[in-house]
Amino acid sequence: MKKIVMLVSMVILCSVVFTLNVSAADKLLYMATPWGTPSQELLDKFAAETGITVEVTSMEQTALRDKVLSAAAGKVNPADIIYTGIDDLGVFASAGITRPLDEMVSQELLDALYGSTFFTVEGKLYAVPIYSQMVMIDYDKAALEKIGVTEIATWDEFEKVSMTLKEQGISEYPISFGVRSWSWFLMALSSGSKLFDEDLKPVFDDPNDPGFQTFVKLIEYYNKGLISPERITSPNPHPAFWAGQAVFHQSWQGGLAIANDPEKSKVAPNADYWLLPEQHFTWSLPGGIGISIYTELPEAAMKFIEFMTTEEVQIATYETHGMFPARKATFEKLGAEGKIDGFEVMKEQANYLVALPYATPWFSEFNTEATKALVRAAQGEQTAEEAVKALAQFTRDLQEEYE
Repeated sequence: MKKIVMLVSMVILCSVVFTLNVSAADKLLYMATPWGTPSQELLDKFAAETGITVEVTSMEQTALRDKVLSAAAGKVNPADIIYTGIDDLGVFASAGITRPLDEMVSQELLDALYGSTFFTVEGKLYAVPIYSQMVMIDYDKAALEKIGVTEIATWDEFEKVSMTLKEQGISEYPISFGVRSWSWFLMALSSGSKLFDEDLKPVFDDPNDPGFQTFVKLIEYYNKGLISPERITSPNPHPAFWAGQAVFHQSWQGGLAIANDPEKSKVAPNADYWLLPEQHFTWSLPGGIGISIYTELPEAAMKFIEFMTTEEVQIATYETHGMFPARKATFEKLGAEGKIDGFEVMKEQANYLVALPYATPWFSEFNTEATKALVRAAQGEQTAEEAVKALAQFTRDLQEEYE
């Protein structure tokens, strides 16, 4: 409860319904990650159609989150429109910086999109999805053919294959996983851990839980030289894979659109998805767009959100960034045209989706601390066992602050 009171006191909760008319003078600021940013050509088209100019400020997600929360603390407008990654949903909603959209978004639009229920907190909608995303693994088929491997069923086998690739000089760092929370979540969930119990209390500090075991295993991969030291300071795993420097890669639903594009990837055309090992489970990591509580142009902002969900923009986002369309009809069209690489594995992987507690106000801080814990372990400041236990205690203490 203490933490909630603190967050609420940081902002002024606005209950006024804006009725401003959209005019040719309207200018909006959109704060987004690079993969949530439309091309200038599309922005110009939107301006021509609506008279609304949109200026984009692009930054990585951590920096975006910090700027948004700093604005919430100062009770100022960070941007009119705010990209909302699902792992920031709960903290943005709790800070009161993004406004509920239920009365602004038509049910027709929500019905046309996948994943709108992901962006609800306590029954209120705080963002409209612009892409869907399961977390997956893709790999270089040509590299595995060199060692005669066609199937990997467990993380232990994954390690052995990776070591063979390294020892035979096929790849110096065969695993492109960032030393960050997402890599651990991927391994833990696929191994059968739920990370939290039904009351959302941590279970991953139990040595018998796969969450504990995979935290340790991920650090072992790093210590054995299977993961590049660069994945600490530059945790983004994608560029190394696309440059042909790795064989395995923490990817996403739609990632093959880039990995198999010869203009963007040296792995092309040999990239493919791999059904996650052991219990196969993964989670969804969609992205959406919210509207600032402080904007003076909510109607104009809503028009831009609607534009971002049109088929033209959805296809452009998929082709440019590999972000899977949230619009159902666009997904079906791309599938019918044979433009979705790895569709069959994607379809199978979708049977093993679990939910992470994104809607809670504490998840974003837990997520950040999980990455810090992994980095401490990789740098030898703590053993992996010490780091994962410290993370669990941090999480319990954090949850108490919000009670």
